[in-house]
Amino acid sequence: MMKFRLILLTILVLFTNIVRADLSILPFTKDSFSEIKNEYNNKPFILVFWSESCSYCMKELALFGKLYKQYPDVAIITVATDPFLDDQIVKDVLGRSGLELTQTWVFAEQFPERIYYAINKRWRGELPVTHFFNHENQETRHLGIVKEDELIEWLVAQGAK
Repeated sequence: MMKFRLILLTILVLFTNIVRADLSILPFTKDSFSEIKNEYNNKPFILVFWSESCSYCMKELALFGKLYKQYPDVAIITVATDPFLDDQIVKDVLGRSGLELTQTWVFAEQFPERIYYAINKRWRGELPVTHFFNHENQETRHLGIVKEDELIEWLVAQGAK
């Protein structure tokens, strides 16, 4: 029985890595925030900033992974704030969270303070932080873990099904 479980686990890990292989990991610079907002102009989306060492971020990513399956109409964009984080770590974290994204970002500047300032002049890198953009491009910034009921309420307000 133990051997069977080990084989099953190995197959699952291999399958997860094959499925996640199409994930595009992009370098996030001080201009990326504006680029993302322009790309999703007049479309609701959620921008999630996280770090590998942030346990609250992992909890929040798991919540987003759970709800992404129920509300796939709203784009979720993730940004790892660990500068130059290894692609495999990013894929593993998102895979464990259940997020089946095709695009994510990783900080790609030696001095992340420049990125913080470009996003919000008062942000000093506190995590988790999530930005919600509605159909009118209005931004709501949430510092700390997002509550599930509030997230569902926002998703429904955006017409997510």
